Amino acid sequence: MAKQKRLGDLLVSLRIISEQQLNLALEAQKHNPMPLGAVLVTLGYISEELLLSALAAHIGVYPWRLVDSPPDPKALAKLSGDVCRAHRVLPVALRGDLLMLAMINPHDIDAIDFVRNTTGLRIEPVLADAQRLVKAIDGLYGGRLVTQDLDKLVDAAVQDVRTDHKDKGASSLTEEDTRPVVGLVNQILVGAIRARASDIHIEPRQNRIEIRYRVDGQLQLAQTVPNTLLPMLTARLKIMAELDIVEYRLPQDGRISANLDGRTVDIRVSVLPNHYGQRIVLRILDKANSLKEIDDVGFTASDLKLFRSLVHKPYGMFLVTGPTGSGKTTTLYAALQELRSAARNVMTCEDPIEYDVDGVNQSQVNEKVGLTFAKQLRAILRQDPDVILVGEIRDGETAETAIRAALTGHLVLSTLHCNDSPSAVPRLFDMGVEPFVLSTSLIGVMSQRLLRQLCPHCRDSYVPNVEERRLFEIHGLQDPELLCRPVGCAQCSGTGYQGRKAVHELLPITPSIANMIATRAPISELRKTAETYGYVPMQVRALEAVIQGKTSLEEAQLMVYIDSLALDLPAVSSILALAA
Repeated sequence: MAKQKRLGDLLVSLRIISEQQLNLALEAQKHNPMPLGAVLVTLGYISEELLLSALAAHIGVYPWRLVDSPPDPKALAKLSGDVCRAHRVLPVALRGDLLMLAMINPHDIDAIDFVRNTTGLRIEPVLADAQRLVKAIDGLYGGRLVTQDLDKLVDAAVQDVRTDHKDKGASSLTEEDTRPVVGLVNQILVGAIRARASDIHIEPRQNRIEIRYRVDGQLQLAQTVPNTLLPMLTARLKIMAELDIVEYRLPQDGRISANLDGRTVDIRVSVLPNHYGQRIVLRILDKANSLKEIDDVGFTASDLKLFRSLVHKPYGMFLVTGPTGSGKTTTLYAALQELRSAARNVMTCEDPIEYDVDGVNQSQVNEKVGLTFAKQLRAILRQDPDVILVGEIRDGETAETAIRAALTGHLVLSTLHCNDSPSAVPRLFDMGVEPFVLSTSLIGVMSQRLLRQLCPHCRDSYVPNVEERRLFEIHGLQDPELLCRPVGCAQCSGTGYQGRKAVHELLPITPSIANMIATRAPISELRKTAETYGYVPMQVRALEAVIQGKTSLEEAQLMVYIDSLALDLPAVSSILALAA
């Protein structure tokens, strides 16, 4: 089968756009990650109608312009909204027993077969613009993915399960056997992506399957599914991730590439044997939304200036610390976006490569074959690098190799798991790094957390009580007259929060701090000295966000340790006096 031309090459070969216009559009796409067709339309190089006609002719189907030809109500009555959303299709016309089905991908055989079996009609796929199709589905059937939609798909899947499949394990099923849950799996993925979820948890219990979405860092129960569907659900996801459906005793990792609303979404799949079956976690990586510039990471003006000064140094090691899911990788990718240039060789070793960054030479470690971070990093040092990103420093060997690279004239960026910036120093000591070596290679450490932002549609203000006021006073902040708290509405799904923002603390390694590291000075002394060079503790940054009404005090205390011991100082003094 001949390889299908890419969109840009197709339009150039048809003389619809020029080679120069294609290159300009590709360059614009680097700064605004959206589909190439949308970029060409935005730049005015091609009309939306001409683009749709060219694509339809290339695929071999008819184009359907939803603006000029809205769907026929008789056709719409043949399919429910949950099916249309799950498969990204829309019935637009009914001609006898022939249903015209507008699709983003007219070659989606699973979707065509599902609609044919559901309606009992012959299907003719036609091509529609992705964005207009999604908007039309949302407008005609309602935009929000509700639980009832999943309920209908679950009921349909249970009814479609043949008797001879009920007793089969996932290892005995084939792709044909998993067809009853195709719509259910698609709806789970689409629902999570549109709910801005970062992870999907599929968890088998004794008599049910719980499906939970992690939205803004918090897990929310999205649906409960009968456990009779577990073998097919597991097999379907394994087939999509190209995993071994026969293996159910060992953990497996895979990847799914999905296309939603015209944008590519990568999904990392982790399968773990559990007491009641195989537990599956899907990590969603939306390439269109996740790559950020440094200005968009959430720095304060002073921290932004300090961060830029550190990552633009010609050599040395800069670390970003924090727990899993705190946005460390996102911040480092933002730094790479700014550091990459034709004059620099920027290289990475990651596990895994989360996002493709143009102009950066990315490589992935593979510990199964013995390719660890340390071995990969040593190989990178022979590739004449200027800037090196090490995904994570996990052991002493990787730490020593990274420090050696920093001492030989390279800028090394990496992450480390510890609670705050000053704690990175004793953490590296524990890995076996010598103090005098660390003091001469480390240029800065940053720690960060992600705080949920209050929903702007429903947040409420209140007068803080005495204890809350004193908490701000203890940390040297102005006593706030009003604070904000979450309420919950339809816009935020009743949580009171919408989106997350990072808070940071930056520890620059100045000559005086380097001397303290070399002599193993206590962390308390490091913090005190660092404050004279712009270091502001993360708890202060979190409280500042509370004062500004961006988040709640409850959320700040949940995600950042805020010292409130000073509130009890009078009581402590009384106890000490009695003890004396």
